[in-house]
Amino acid sequence: MGDLPLLLSRGAELRLLPIMISICNGNSVHAICIESEKEALLKFKQGIVDLTNRLTSWVSDGDCCRWTGIVCNNMTGHVIELHLRVRTTPREHDYGDYYVDDYVADEAYERSRLGGKISPSLLHLKHLSYLDLSKNNFGGIHIPKFFGSLGSLRYLNLSRANFGGEVPHHLGNLSNLKYLNLGNNAMYVENAMYVENLHWLSRLSSLEYLDLSSLFNFLCLGVNETTNQMSVLDLGNNLLSGELPDCWSKRPHLEVIALENNRFTGEIPMSIRNCTILQTLDFGENELVGNIPSWIGCNLPYLTILSLRSNKLSGHIPSELCALNYLHVLDVAHNKLLGSLPSCIDNLSAMVYPVNGSFQNNIMYGYFIENLFLVMKGQFYEYGKTLNLVRVLDLSDNSLSGDIPWEITRLQGLQSLNLSHNHFTRSIPANIGDMSLLESLDLSVNKLLGSIPESMSKLSFLSYLNLSSNQLIGKIPLGTQLQSFDASCYAGNELCGLPLVENCNEVNQRVHGTENNVGKDRDGDKVNWLFVSMALGFIFGFWSLMSPLVISRQWRYAYYQYLDEMWRKCQSLWE
Repeated sequence: MGDLPLLLSRGAELRLLPIMISICNGNSVHAICIESEKEALLKFKQGIVDLTNRLTSWVSDGDCCRWTGIVCNNMTGHVIELHLRVRTTPREHDYGDYYVDDYVADEAYERSRLGGKISPSLLHLKHLSYLDLSKNNFGGIHIPKFFGSLGSLRYLNLSRANFGGEVPHHLGNLSNLKYLNLGNNAMYVENAMYVENLHWLSRLSSLEYLDLSSLFNFLCLGVNETTNQMSVLDLGNNLLSGELPDCWSKRPHLEVIALENNRFTGEIPMSIRNCTILQTLDFGENELVGNIPSWIGCNLPYLTILSLRSNKLSGHIPSELCALNYLHVLDVAHNKLLGSLPSCIDNLSAMVYPVNGSFQNNIMYGYFIENLFLVMKGQFYEYGKTLNLVRVLDLSDNSLSGDIPWEITRLQGLQSLNLSHNHFTRSIPANIGDMSLLESLDLSVNKLLGSIPESMSKLSFLSYLNLSSNQLIGKIPLGTQLQSFDASCYAGNELCGLPLVENCNEVNQRVHGTENNVGKDRDGDKVNWLFVSMALGFIFGFWSLMSPLVISRQWRYAYYQYLDEMWRKCQSLWE
């Protein structure tokens, strides 16, 4: 019989099997497609603008089950899946991540996007369970209302396809729908997609994943309208505002809460602690206030991503976060956090050990792959498929103080460490070279003292370094990496050696000269105080003697008589 395939051992990915199997078998079916369904697909093709002939296999004398993008049921011949998603660009396909500022879709990608109008002939596909039109360009047309009558749909992906206007409430009729993605359709603001209300979501009783990201929406979030079976809630990149609702107790199955880049205010709701299987919590780019709750470390043990960047959070970083053994992305940059770093930070096990390449912590939830923007190497990157391989600690732009705990150097799986724009003092940990996988290190704009540790020259993967605007002194350690960085990485310190032009002898003389001048100034201060004390003593003694003579006439006569007597005695001695 043989062993079970490795894929079957991955219980977390089991939900993907039906679709993966049907796709793999799509080209080997023997059942002939239904004639009426073929006609429906040909009518659909007539309304589509296809500049690169992606649908060239869709011809009347062919078997529609063998057409590009079509998957049929092997036994009945009914069309069950329609895959018309545009292939990703070479940049995305090869690397997964890309510079946000540099990303420009190439001409071939743009031409391959389908457009035109969507024919209601799709209603004849009674068994259609999977419809993916994402990454096409439908020129701002509204989502067809008749989509709400495709009762067999379980998967509907219309993201990045440039739909516009109001999202039809008819989608609420899709009671079998598990996945709904309408995100990133706001290409043209004048006809941007929006939702008038969210009440229709309550009718999607089977929904597990919802993505309404980047919709133009001026309403507060209606979390209560969603089903309690949902595992992924992504409403990021909207204009949602108001206080975050404290209504998460009835969402125990949530694994992802992504509300980044909105206008939410208030504190982090306490009821989120009931989402005990939560793995991703992204509240970045909002206006949240208050402290980082300590219960995050106690009640959310499976958390892998915590992003609270660019809010107005204050207080200390709670030591309870050290209990998050699966956490591999912690981003609380651009807040108002105070105090020192918890010394227990080396308990973050996922950051201690290098990535072993397994799929155990892959950021994949059913059909959903988490995307996250992170600052790496001084720039924003978007991570998607490779997010499970990223280990990032970003505490920059706060008011953290004290020394950098040596325990942080035990996070040897970290690829990016950003502590810039804080008030850290004392020296850089001597064994920072143990963080051998570091690719990005930013300690700029602090008050760090002493020299650059020799061990830093061992960071062979380091491709971004910024130590500027501190109080570091001495020679830059010799190492291939450290000499390859631009001189600006070391600016604002008393450093010398390559890549700087400053000669170490001159710098040392300047540093020692400054110290000597300071010493002389202090000695000068001591001499000045000596003269001052002598003058004060003289003045005090003089007036102690003279004041009785000024005040009392009897004392003056006696004093003068005494002086006359002494003068006569002296004269008699001289004679």
